[in-house]
Amino acid sequence: MVSPGPLRDSRKSRALWRAAAALVCGLLAAATPIARAGGEGGLSPTELARLQKGELVQRPVREQRGDMELMGGSSYQVIDARPEIVWQALLDTSHYDRMLPQLAEARVLSEQGDARKVFMRHTTAGLVDTSYYLDLKLDHAQRDLAFRVDESKDNGIRAAWGFYTVRPHPGGKSLLAYAVMADIGQGLGVAVVRGTVHTWMLKVPWMVKRFVEGSGRHIYH
Repeated sequence: MVSPGPLRDSRKSRALWRAAAALVCGLLAAATPIARAGGEGGLSPTELARLQKGELVQRPVREQRGDMELMGGSSYQVIDARPEIVWQALLDTSHYDRMLPQLAEARVLSEQGDARKVFMRHTTAGLVDTSYYLDLKLDHAQRDLAFRVDESKDNGIRAAWGFYTVRPHPGGKSLLAYAVMADIGQGLGVAVVRGTVHTWMLKVPWMVKRFVEGSGRHIYH
């Protein structure tokens, strides 16, 4: 007889991936085409105006899903670099510490075709040191990168999944759209930094912009 535990875990995993798929569909609807304001799932005229000014547009989300305390959302940033340059940066694990908040370590564990496994370790204000393993799925033609926590590993967070997509923007620039949902776990240390973590989760496109337009400008061609 099969125990109910693995079955419940499997159903939870499938439910999380259905939620991830819905999030990604909403993200792509907003990201393309960028020139069209409004519309279901699209960027509003106000958001478009902010993007044109070089500002970061954020849509924070918090959601209780069963015993999962999820937080994240989506964010958007115009970057003054061609899409192929931004895409190269997103694939460059050696410089993830420039593009992800409080990242202490990142390394590729394996790569096969369009799939990667990556180890990540973060520190947060000296209170939380957490590590986890990600499965990455790359679509080079579309410049889309999907990620999720590898549930077969011992992770310091309960769950996470998300998506990056790079699209052309007028003037030889790029629009980087990003979505993430995560349950970073429980405990006193986590409770103290939860709000800060949520804020910085959605600043990733701004950090990518700062790196690509700054110290990373001459790295990629």
